[in-house]
Amino acid sequence: MSISNATKILKIIRVHIVAGGVLAFSLGALLALANGGNFNPALTVSAYVVVLLGDLSTHYSNDYFDVEVDKHIEQKKFFAGSAILVNHPNLRSASKTISVSLLAGANVVAVAIFLFLGAPIEIFIVILGASLVGWFYSAPPTRLISRGFGEAAVACVTGFAIPAIGYLAVRGQFGPVFVYLAVPFVMYGFMLSLSLEAPDAEIDRKGGKQTLIVRKGARNVFLLILALTASATVLFFVYSWMVSSAVLDIGVLALFSIAPLTAALVGFAGVLQKRSVNRFSALNIASLFVFNMLTVAYLLAIVSAA
Repeated sequence: MSISNATKILKIIRVHIVAGGVLAFSLGALLALANGGNFNPALTVSAYVVVLLGDLSTHYSNDYFDVEVDKHIEQKKFFAGSAILVNHPNLRSASKTISVSLLAGANVVAVAIFLFLGAPIEIFIVILGASLVGWFYSAPPTRLISRGFGEAAVACVTGFAIPAIGYLAVRGQFGPVFVYLAVPFVMYGFMLSLSLEAPDAEIDRKGGKQTLIVRKGARNVFLLILALTASATVLFFVYSWMVSSAVLDIGVLALFSIAPLTAALVGFAGVLQKRSVNRFSALNIASLFVFNMLTVAYLLAIVSAA
């Protein structure tokens, strides 16, 4: 492959999505460390390598299987796919090969950390499940995104699977605090999926994707985002009263959750005024980054003080 083609292939990678994966994994690992986990550098780094390889695999598989849909893109959006394969069809085969190789590599590393680094069987099960969901999100015959299950797939992988892999790599088994917090985390994963899809509603409609915004419209989708963020904030406050943790104050997370809730309120108000959803989708996604960064910083402070 020429340097020019290699550069184009690398542009398929969406750095902001990778950054989100780093935050989600770190959140899970730090949560485990704050709750009595033992940090094994080799296991933790190897577990993140699995997440990274699986994440990158979806970048290539989604662009490969979405070529026909991406042909309808008229204006490139920041959080959308690269459209590299639309403009350079000669790279499609390479993109599929890279995706399959990355996915296989992720599962090989997963087996290795289970066999040689003492990772629990749960981590392998979560990795395998996330790998299958990531591949069949856009790949036939299931193609979850075209059957109305795309949002749930993204929510489960980003809100549960990635933090769970980080948590299990450090603590070895699920604890009550993680199980409780996974519920609002999945809600935020749902918010992420809906916000990523919203700007591409017309393109997805032409391409036959049965996303929620295609089926229900922007107003209902942004109302759902508002309901999800409000529910997450309420859950955090309820947990702060009900769930006892020796080191973690869930009330602090409740305060952090005001960022996504505020973004959702602004977005819903804007959609009611029939303004473009693009800026509100970006605001939602940015607010999730803020929540995750604040939470990671808080957990780092706890771990450092211990």
